[in-house]
Amino acid sequence: MFHSMNRHVRCALWGSLAACFLVSAQARAQEDAGDAITLDKIAAGEKLYAQNCAFCHGPRMVEPGGGFFDLRTFPPHQRNRFFNSVSKGKNNMPPWGNVLSQADIGNLWAYVIAGEKK
Repeated sequence: MFHSMNRHVRCALWGSLAACFLVSAQARAQEDAGDAITLDKIAAGEKLYAQNCAFCHGPRMVEPGGGFFDLRTFPPHQRNRFFNSVSKGKNNMPPWGNVLSQADIGNLWAYVIAGEKK
């Protein structure tokens, strides 16, 4: 079918597909830039962590015992899982979505990913 199309129609179709791809790539780049981990976000996340998370997950992410998740081992490619777990809660962890903003959770993410490592 594609080969039987008029050359101008094929060019228009390819042009449309290329434009869609470019717009999608630009949107993704902007989204990624908003998620960039900066020193300011890490510092803000460290403060939030100390105030809200250290009680269970331990100071500086060193779990004090009790079976809480060791955040030093959180997979860096699972950002959405982190946001979902913090926002909605998981297992014994309560939901924090009504307490922390998405920006706050993003700062926590920056600290967890860049913070103390095992």
